[in-house]
Amino acid sequence: MLEMLPGLVRIYEEWAERYPDVQPLTVQFAADGKRDGGLDGVLAYPLDGHWLLVTFGLTELGEKTSEEPRVSGAGFEFTCRIPREDGDETVPGWILRVLHALADHFLSGSELDVGHWITTPSPLGGEPANGDMTSLVIVPDVEIRVMDTPNGIVLFHQIVGLTSGEGADVQEAQTAAPLVALLRDRDPKLLTDPGREPVRLDQ
Repeated sequence: MLEMLPGLVRIYEEWAERYPDVQPLTVQFAADGKRDGGLDGVLAYPLDGHWLLVTFGLTELGEKTSEEPRVSGAGFEFTCRIPREDGDETVPGWILRVLHALADHFLSGSELDVGHWITTPSPLGGEPANGDMTSLVIVPDVEIRVMDTPNGIVLFHQIVGLTSGEGADVQEAQTAAPLVALLRDRDPKLLTDPGREPVRLDQ
């Protein structure tokens, strides 16, 4: 059983205010509660038309151990929204691989923050069905950007999948903001949907 540490309880509570009637699935990565240096797990909320994924473990879930009192651990957890069919109660493995790899990338020393974009050598999560979606951009979560905890603040950074063409546009523009604005106009929740039509800055 996953121990309900105070920091994890706060994440539950914060999202329960937004979705009081939705019980998330808990995907725990570390066996027997032992940390391996990466994420502890993911909360997966089965919502109408999409999954909401919220990581836990980058921030301080238990006692305060860092020296910065204003910030909990890394200061953020990742979120992501992907399509979900009605009645689907199984979280796709590819998005769990993406979140785990992204956390490992950060914990290995790479700086990840809002506005940053990341390219991958293969379709997201190593899933061939994800085809041309080979980039990610980090934005403030579209619903909850920050929460307070006894261990300091926690930001929620939403990752959004991009196609190779969109990633090239971001690279050329040296900013993801214009592309994200176009995606947000089309879909305010910014779902990472490998089947969506791409957008281009020159349209």
